[in-house]
Amino acid sequence: MKIISWNCKFGFTKDKALYIEKYNADLYIIQECLENDLNYINNIFKYKSFFCDNVESKYGVGLFSNIFNFKILPDHNLNFRYIVPYKIFNEKREFILFSIWTKDKDEKGNKIEYTEQMWKAINYDGYFKYLNNSIILIGDFNSNNYWNDKYIKQKKTSHNDIIEKLKQFGIESAYHKFNNCIDGNEKEPTLLWQMDKNKQFHIDYCFISNNFKIYNVSIGSINEWEENKLSDHCPIIIELE
Repeated sequence: MKIISWNCKFGFTKDKALYIEKYNADLYIIQECLENDLNYINNIFKYKSFFCDNVESKYGVGLFSNIFNFKILPDHNLNFRYIVPYKIFNEKREFILFSIWTKDKDEKGNKIEYTEQMWKAINYDGYFKYLNNSIILIGDFNSNNYWNDKYIKQKKTSHNDIIEKLKQFGIESAYHKFNNCIDGNEKEPTLLWQMDKNKQFHIDYCFISNNFKIYNVSIGSINEWEENKLSDHCPIIIELE
């Protein structure tokens, strides 16, 4: 099973859909889609889903697949905005996936830390109960351990707090587990902020429960994505049993 998460930046146009489709994934989680984007790609993906809360923009998150169907679970809580639980299923398998795109504003438009939103979501009773299941949390988290000192000084939830909480349930970052990498010391960035080579960050993740076997984890080349200008984010590609 191959899963791709990608922040496509300002809309999932047909050109972007055709470009990312070449990875031949079973499931795509695409941040920064527009609802109208679904009209352009009817001939590319059989199953499509779009969610947007319209708090600050018309951009949302799309799920696309030719293999899996999906539906938002009734436990979805709009207070956590783009931390959305889905049932992913076909005739052969079923699992829970949280589509992640943390924002720096809450559901009322008030300023909030990216990490705070994620922390509250995984401790919310309606979501917390899924942490013991076969589960994937994937997307644009907008956080990393190299900003921990800032959060510690401000006495706010850090990225490391989230990592340690998930580890209690056997849920770990696929990239770090596969590459035996320490959080905050990633060799491959997932974001080229403002298309500036001096602003490279690793902020996109796939956290998985330990019952998933990892075959491979890769990040799209930062040079390739800078050159084609399709997005300032690289896709993360996860291959699981």
